Amino acid sequence: MTDIGCKLSRDIRILPSMCDRREKLRIADALDIFENSATLHAENFEIGPVGMDKRNYFWVITKIRIHVNRMPDMMSKVESNTWIQEADRARCERDFSFTQNGEQLIYGRSIWAIISRDTMRLVPLAEIYPKIDFDVAPPDDKPFAKINKNFDDAEVIGSHTVCSSDIDLGGHFNNVNYVRAMLGCFTCDELEEMNITELELNFISQTYEGETLTFKCRKTDVGLEVGALNEEGKVVFMSAIE
Repeated sequence: MTDIGCKLSRDIRILPSMCDRREKLRIADALDIFENSATLHAENFEIGPVGMDKRNYFWVITKIRIHVNRMPDMMSKVESNTWIQEADRARCERDFSFTQNGEQLIYGRSIWAIISRDTMRLVPLAEIYPKIDFDVAPPDDKPFAKINKNFDDAEVIGSHTVCSSDIDLGGHFNNVNYVRAMLGCFTCDELEEMNITELELNFISQTYEGETLTFKCRKTDVGLEVGALNEEGKVVFMSAIE
């Protein structure tokens, strides 16, 4: 594992528990790896889970977009990279990638913010963000998708009741488990036919143990849009799939 200021790289072996029936890394497991790498990197600046607990803060992800050129094969080794961009007042960007023998397999962007457990309000990032040289490539300039929150006419494709194994250290439904629940609404055959190359995730509201989410889907000119609605009919998560 190497840490160069704003960037951290480490080698990852793609194990069978991370793979689908095609012996390829699953998208949700790729996101788990990225979040774990983000945690390891943040710990270098004392703003990982331990440092945040001392302040009574926690990180939240609001948006993620990943572009898949090729999913790595089972038992192959990849270099997992994560790096941070300069922050604005209330949010920051963390990018990530998988590379293999110089080939970029996956590239992603994610937008993060900090919440105070005392006030449940955003914390100004200048208070804790590392003061380092941001000697990294700028993010791609493709804007995040604008997904319509109105899913009234969309088709119901499944539901998921949040259980204890879905809950993370923040006490709510883990972000990656939204992806697992969403993609679990499709069959293996459907997912293989979709051959996802771009996935955008918008995390809107927190969900807690015992709540049931309804997943609704509609077709677009380039793929699908999926919304997760809580029992009150409020959209708590959205995704654009290509």
